[in-house]
Amino acid sequence: MQAIEFETVPQHHSIRLPDGVPSGAPVRVVLMWEPVAATGDQLKDLFASVTEGLTDEDLARPRDLGRGDPPWAS
Repeated sequence: MQAIEFETVPQHHSIRLPDGVPSGAPVRVVLMWEPVAATGDQLKDLFASVTEGLTDEDLARPRDLGRGDPPWAS
């Protein structure tokens, strides 16, 4: 088994692996971070950023018309 330790900053909820990690190789990822207590303002900012980068089309509700009337009901 080989091990590698590196520091990186996630971007768009993804982490870029170093070039030395071959494609298809099983890896174990350990995430460690300092917990930060969220204040009311930070929590509000977090909720506001949930839809960041989404378009109106992404957020549109699907048009679900149901299954219609069953044939025996008419």
